[in-house]
Amino acid sequence: MSLEGVLKTKLLQQECHFTWSLREEDFVLCDILNRLEEQIQLELESGEARVTRSYSSFGFVQYLYGNHKEALANLQKSVQLAKEYYKDSDEVLIVTYGDLAWLHYHMNNFSTCQEYLRELERIQRKCSEGFTHTVEVLREKGWAFLKFFHKYCNAAKECFRQALENNPDDSDLNTGYAIAMYRTTNETSDPSDSPTIKQLERAIELNPDDGVLLVLLALRMLHNRDDRKTLETAVKKVIVALGMSHENPHVIRYAAKFCRQLGDMDAVISLLKAALQATPNSAFIHHQLAMCFKSKKIFLEKKWTTELDVKESNEIQQYLKECIYHLDMAITLKPTFVIAMADLALHYGQLGNLKAERLFEEAFKMANEKEHLQAVHSFYGQHQLYTKRSEKLAIYHFMQGLRLQPNSEQGRMCEEKLKKVIERRIKRMNNPNDSEVCAIQGLIHEVKNEKLKAEEFYERALTNGLDFGESCLLTETRIWLMRFSETERSVLNQIFDGGSYDEVGSGRLKSFKGSINKKIVHLFDIDICNAKRILRWENLTPGPHAILLAFSLHDGQFTDQTKEILENFEFLGEKFWNHVIVLFIEGDCSINQYTGSQSSILEWLHEKCGDKAYIYGSEPETAERRELSKWIQKMIWRNNSMHLVLPEISDGDSQSPSDMLRKLDVRDNIFTPEVICQEGQSKYRLQSSHAGWFHCEFTKLGFNMKGEGEVLYSTVLQDSDCPVPANHYQEGPLYDIKCVQGELSQLSLPHCETSIEDAYHFMSAIHYSNQIVDILKPQNITSKHVTVSIPGTSKFLLLKTLNWFTDHWFKICGQVMLFYIKKVHRLHVFLQPRNVDPREVRKCNVDYTPIQSACECMLTYNCEYSMSCDPVEEHELSERPVSTIQPSCTKLRCTEQWKHFYPTFDIKLPNGVMNVGLCLKKKKHKNGEVKVEWSLEIPLAGK
Repeated sequence: MSLEGVLKTKLLQQECHFTWSLREEDFVLCDILNRLEEQIQLELESGEARVTRSYSSFGFVQYLYGNHKEALANLQKSVQLAKEYYKDSDEVLIVTYGDLAWLHYHMNNFSTCQEYLRELERIQRKCSEGFTHTVEVLREKGWAFLKFFHKYCNAAKECFRQALENNPDDSDLNTGYAIAMYRTTNETSDPSDSPTIKQLERAIELNPDDGVLLVLLALRMLHNRDDRKTLETAVKKVIVALGMSHENPHVIRYAAKFCRQLGDMDAVISLLKAALQATPNSAFIHHQLAMCFKSKKIFLEKKWTTELDVKESNEIQQYLKECIYHLDMAITLKPTFVIAMADLALHYGQLGNLKAERLFEEAFKMANEKEHLQAVHSFYGQHQLYTKRSEKLAIYHFMQGLRLQPNSEQGRMCEEKLKKVIERRIKRMNNPNDSEVCAIQGLIHEVKNEKLKAEEFYERALTNGLDFGESCLLTETRIWLMRFSETERSVLNQIFDGGSYDEVGSGRLKSFKGSINKKIVHLFDIDICNAKRILRWENLTPGPHAILLAFSLHDGQFTDQTKEILENFEFLGEKFWNHVIVLFIEGDCSINQYTGSQSSILEWLHEKCGDKAYIYGSEPETAERRELSKWIQKMIWRNNSMHLVLPEISDGDSQSPSDMLRKLDVRDNIFTPEVICQEGQSKYRLQSSHAGWFHCEFTKLGFNMKGEGEVLYSTVLQDSDCPVPANHYQEGPLYDIKCVQGELSQLSLPHCETSIEDAYHFMSAIHYSNQIVDILKPQNITSKHVTVSIPGTSKFLLLKTLNWFTDHWFKICGQVMLFYIKKVHRLHVFLQPRNVDPREVRKCNVDYTPIQSACECMLTYNCEYSMSCDPVEEHELSERPVSTIQPSCTKLRCTEQWKHFYPTFDIKLPNGVMNVGLCLKKKKHKNGEVKVEWSLEIPLAGK
């Protein structure tokens, strides 16, 4: 047992910045360093005890930067100030001590790491009798989430909400909760019914001198600005806030926002300049000032055709210079401020400055996130339309922006710009049925998943003479390379001119950019076995001009399974095969060696693609590249340069290929395990006679054996010594697995997730052996299983990271288990995840008689469930007294560890009643509506 492994296991259980899923890719380090420095300075000047947590967060960010010494100094400063402000309240040190333990671990100071872990154990024992440990952790976590990233505000809100359940009158927690609610809600209804306003008022009651809270309340009250009395009250609150906190940059910033919403831009500029004096390194304030000068410039520009005089013309130039200055400062202070960079490029373009193109190029390179990339396309489209006077390029970039997120603010702006282009073109051409206009309208409908309308407009465009090859819609050619394995990727070198291309996408979907005959080509590399999920996750609208369906020529390649998977892709529409070229890549077989059923599958494939098939690997490289290019161009020409219009792809559409593969694997290798008794416990035995996957009929576990072998395994309740890392919970049963003979290389663990995308983001597995925890990264996730490679055998379980960052109400695939206890005439109802084996639950009570098989049912955590049980006679509800059900209602909660299976409902049946109708009901948390989720009539006679 290594010391490092033992320490890592203990560290994973600590609550601190290192275990809170604060992902570095979510925020800009230099920006958050600037903000935390300003926050520390402000809190030191005002003598706020909150400065201790700011130092702690600052230390963590310094660690992310790689400055371990700076990180250590700031964490130690946090400890020093905490002891000064809070005296002997050790619980406020829990998070900082956890950070220090992790930091010393990463610095290989294992003995110091151990000292901090011992301190944490001491504090844990001291706080074990009360709730202060949990409250303080939630407090620190909530404020950290608020500071780090705007998308973490839902997480902050949930932390403060939970903490306030234990300490409802805590002023600091009420303040945090009010701020989090303000940032995550946007109520437009009557202020008297606004939960956010009520919470802000509660926080102000406990913190009457907090100017930030007063201005936030005033801002929210502006939703009802038509009420003169409400507006006057809001203005007074801003005046009071500025009077008590006239040097607080946060108060000034929010007050400026208040004035901006009222339309008083001069007052806003004055306030923001004052805020800039206090926080000169704020990229945010510089950007807000730039937006103010931009608004004033646009207002005067709209007067250009009517009454603009020389003075106002000079003012426009002055506002333009001010806007450029503050945008330039914003990206200097925050180099990754992509939106500010693209906006700056747009304004430089208006001056004819050559910096514009360079900045746009840099912004496109930096815009990895879709929300940023969409904004850059929007700004560049405006640059092309208004500065460069290139309508074609403007249309292209507005289209690219629209397709990324049609319903976002930037997406709607791109759509609005496209519609303005349409209006201008109709007016210029004097033809509402202009082919280019119809093509643009077709694309707008396509990205909105309105396939029929899109096809209608595309047909009109073609009828009216549109040459798609010369249209703005074909600025680039889109190709999908669909393949079964990595082998087929070798064809990439033969697609692009000179075999040269750049990889421009990564992660779930890899994409490449190059050229064919000097025309830009964007190629998406799609694994057929995960294609359905990729198409659902990634917005690839508009669809491809060509689909290269690649196969390596190996024995056993063309089977009924292959045909089933390919037929499954016909959900993409009847024109799918019109865009397909089949590529056969030479392997250990030639195309003529396939016989029997495989030959029939090949004939079917040739027929489906219209004999558009090409054998790759038999000619010199240059000749093959030229020939394949001709095939692609010829097919695109046959389709009038029209792409495949994609339908909306939802979870309910066809089954995914990987699920088909998994289903076939499971069907071919399902086994019924031998049940044995060993050391007083029942266990299952797998005996394999060959290599491959074996799936247990009872537990749904999958074992990938390398050959002959024997495995003993059992499902056990959570051991007290098997730890679950902080901010995780157990997603499935604990399995004790021992490979007695042979070699076990992979496990397939059943999960109960409804969203595979969530599973990819938040699920992992634990291997626990010799008191050391290893977290295993999934190799593959299907709709029912998580596959991991294993370093050895011992105990395994699935973990899920607490998803603080989205809606806290989440669903699982569950099941309803029913057990009858004859001697007391009772029913026990269990609501359990799908991956729990009913046989294990039955072990809880020797008197249990299972009532038929478990019934699958969608379950939602933190929702309120109730049960009804009515006697049934002759298929109608009787008038007899109802059964006694305990509890009357309950909330399902995800627990950190499974120590026992407890019945969700205990039903005492009336004497003599042997037929009952059960109904499981769920109360919706938003509107209180009660809905029946599951029902069943049950005969108990003979049980």
